[in-house]
Amino acid sequence: MPRVVVTGMGVVSPVGIGKTEFWRSLVAGRSGLAPITRFETEGTRNPLGGEVKSWVTPPEWARLGRGVQYALAAAREAIEEARLDGGHRVGCCMATNFGGTEAGEAFLRALVLGREPDAADFQRYAFDQGSSEVCRAFGLRGPEASLSLSCASGVAALGFAADQIRLGRADAMVAGGYDELALFSYAGLCALRAVTPDTIRPFDKNRKGTIFAEGAGVVVLESAESADRRGVRPLAEVLGHAMNNDAFHMTAPDRKGIGIQAVMRQALCDAGIPPEEIDHINAHGTGTPYNDKIETESIKAVFGPRAYRIPVVSVKSEMGHTMGAAGTLEVICSILTLRDQIVPPTINLTEADPECDLDYVPGRARPHRVRTVLSNSYGIGGTNAAIVLRQ
Repeated sequence: MPRVVVTGMGVVSPVGIGKTEFWRSLVAGRSGLAPITRFETEGTRNPLGGEVKSWVTPPEWARLGRGVQYALAAAREAIEEARLDGGHRVGCCMATNFGGTEAGEAFLRALVLGREPDAADFQRYAFDQGSSEVCRAFGLRGPEASLSLSCASGVAALGFAADQIRLGRADAMVAGGYDELALFSYAGLCALRAVTPDTIRPFDKNRKGTIFAEGAGVVVLESAESADRRGVRPLAEVLGHAMNNDAFHMTAPDRKGIGIQAVMRQALCDAGIPPEEIDHINAHGTGTPYNDKIETESIKAVFGPRAYRIPVVSVKSEMGHTMGAAGTLEVICSILTLRDQIVPPTINLTEADPECDLDYVPGRARPHRVRTVLSNSYGIGGTNAAIVLRQ
């Protein structure tokens, strides 16, 4: 079965546009959260969000929703780094939680107000627009897919893409996730009481919920043979991945963590390595009371006493929860950790929780010898995904 490697990465995020600024901000522990300016937040649980700052729409993308624009920009950066051409052996898999929600709102608002709705807004709302626009923009004629698996979407897209390469259906895949902040989705997440009334504090004793954000993360995956043939140096190798679901509840997590433990073990099995080879974990770490406790207990169940010696971080503390983009952005963060041998911090962790007692690298980045990373993502509705990356 072909080995799968990463040869390009692209980022649009609340802490920076482009992977260089993204990584610099994460290592510095800078927060990308601020009062939302794009819509009125009165009546919601929190006015804070992670908006992409200083975004300028290229004229050729003006017909597209913001989330798709983010996806195209991240894809362009990744494809340029990989020096990848399109063709029938290059495919695409993009994932999103809410698609073009902002355009959907505009369409419905026109109907409610008795105006003629703009058909273009209905088109921009389509969940498959991210993948189809990336394919058209870069001439990707191989397998195409669009996924929406809540907050596990970004890692699930990478897993799907890796399998296309493993199965010989593609030489390379452009894959990732994207989302945009919009009132409809934000209000719904507030209604679910997932949003904190103050700020996001992963693993902290006083955590009360998460803060949502927007952006896109995209990577180029290809077979090691393809990368070698093209003379491109891999940035990391995808050793293995897994996905499952809790089959438990529409929104609530399974407090026993059975699915989370299983997906980590399945990813390690797919990678062909024992738990002892994991040097670092990029956690889902949403800052919600249940998620952080369940994830901590699940890591201890899988890794045993060694769990206390593994740095576990949540970069959502800095950029917020970017929904469909979160898993891919965290994978990119993991690859940059492998490159620079620096683990970024979990910020806003100021008071230890006895039930969350692992090494979460609080406050400040830390040099650490890292060869193999596990990145976890879990979604509302119970979808779990994990991926193993090696230097």
